Amino acid sequence: MITIKNLTFTYDLQNKILDNLSLTIPTKEFSLLVGPSGCGKSTLLKILAALYPKYAGQLTGEVDLNGLRAAMLFQNASEQFTMSTPREEIIFALENLQVDREQYAQRLKLAVKFAQIDHLLDQKINTMSGGEQQRVALAVLVAMDVDLYLLDEPFASCDPDARRFLINKLAALKKQGKTILISDHLLSNYQNICDNIFQFQKKVITKLSAAAKDNLLQKNKDKKNYHFALPQSEQPCFTLTNTKISENRLLLNQKHLQIMAGKTTLITGANGIGKTSLFNALSKMLSYDGSLTYYDHEISQLSTRKYLRQVGQVFQKASDQFINISVADELNLSKKSPNNHFFTDPEINKALIALELDQTLDQVVYSLSGGQQKKLQILLMIIASQAVLLLDEPLSGLDNHSAKQIINLLKENQARQGQTLVIITHDLTNIAEWCDYHLVFKNQQLTYVTK
Repeated sequence: MITIKNLTFTYDLQNKILDNLSLTIPTKEFSLLVGPSGCGKSTLLKILAALYPKYAGQLTGEVDLNGLRAAMLFQNASEQFTMSTPREEIIFALENLQVDREQYAQRLKLAVKFAQIDHLLDQKINTMSGGEQQRVALAVLVAMDVDLYLLDEPFASCDPDARRFLINKLAALKKQGKTILISDHLLSNYQNICDNIFQFQKKVITKLSAAAKDNLLQKNKDKKNYHFALPQSEQPCFTLTNTKISENRLLLNQKHLQIMAGKTTLITGANGIGKTSLFNALSKMLSYDGSLTYYDHEISQLSTRKYLRQVGQVFQKASDQFINISVADELNLSKKSPNNHFFTDPEINKALIALELDQTLDQVVYSLSGGQQKKLQILLMIIASQAVLLLDEPLSGLDNHSAKQIINLLKENQARQGQTLVIITHDLTNIAEWCDYHLVFKNQQLTYVTK
């Protein structure tokens, strides 16, 4: 058993993230941590990984891993890489563990096969999609051959097929005697695999009974069938004509496509297919061949400064959006946007309360939980009031309640100013019913579909 006794943790000696927590977690089993954004799941994982209080915060109480060697996969996988390629990263980890060099080749082979990253082994990590980076990070943990796998939202950027594949592979590790502890907001694909669920509620963690666990997983098993319209004779916002987008390889080869103004368009597709690269081209961050217009004006010919006042991109990694240190400073900067004619201080405070961020104004943005960072990031971009928002995995790492809060704010703002929203996602839950159109990215093409 992993034993936690009277554990209290705080970052600033005032707000207790975990308060007098006592808990036992079975070893050699597959366990889930569930609960709302900011409740302390990531903090607990970092304590078990011995990252806290070594690098942040103050801790009292006892933590006993029962001799298990632990390693952690962060919520943002890019934060834990040191080397340029997966091959170099895995070898570097083995060197740090002082593994016998004769074992390098075998461990590398097993890790690559486990995460199916053969095609990524010598690719630059910083050119990979978020989902690809998560697979690489998991391969590193497998190569380390630890006893305890601590995984913080490990599938948040994975497409559905990759998610199912990796959960089944982790289940196989459990059968080999490994202990798996995962924090996840999306509970699909865990049925008949997960042994225990620990639920966070108001700083109290409860282990669900077997019946309650099965009921919760069953509720999240059922898939909904969504239906979308096809665009008719509407005004396009973006028009692609013989457009080619490349990053290391050709990603998009689109003969003709229009994305409609004032509508919400969903984009889905496998990891690494080119969805984020498309957004980067639409944001003038990546060059393209052919024609790509914004209201009939070639994007490459437009003034970047003026264009980006109209078109904003919500990055996949929330912390990449922040410029200032505190939450209050970030809000003040967004409020000064020349497009903002609605978000006065009272309206911003109302939104903060709705997103449960009203007590964070004096906090450093990077000290917020992953879910809190994501909510703040999207609020900042809503306040900036650009005509178009390109949202890359906007609900990644958010619990259902937080996701619905964000969607409500986006819907209200769209109704108020006729904003065009284009959304990349792997999880249709919460978001599909609200979208007008659905584009599937496959075989270097974007195609409108009705399902």
